[in-house]
Amino acid sequence: MKKHFILSILALSLIGCATAQNDGTINQKLDSKSDKEIVLVKVIDDSRCPEGVQCIWAGEVTIELAAYENGKVVEQVQFTYNTKSEREIVSWFTKHLPSQKIQLKGISVLPYPKDGVPRKLEDYFIKLNY
Repeated sequence: MKKHFILSILALSLIGCATAQNDGTINQKLDSKSDKEIVLVKVIDDSRCPEGVQCIWAGEVTIELAAYENGKVVEQVQFTYNTKSEREIVSWFTKHLPSQKIQLKGISVLPYPKDGVPRKLEDYFIKLNY
């Protein structure tokens, strides 16, 4: 119950956008200088097994993303990120990122949960792995 309450408050507190930065991260700011951008709208649920805890299941994180072209939303989707869905998500990112010379190999939703450490929604970001 506590987890869902915290996640609900965090989800309501973030109304923002994100952009791929030079360091390969997606944060909560829309950079109007780019023609194509991806926005981390919100983290809907994070049930990943916290660091330092032994779990039966690795868990997953559900995120909402928006793709922008020239400052306008062209697609908004929700993904549940786990090992089975990674290829689909990487394909979506590749379609909506500005042209890259290096192939995108994967993404990471960070920070990874830690037992007993509350997270703020604005602390989340996506790391692009090339």
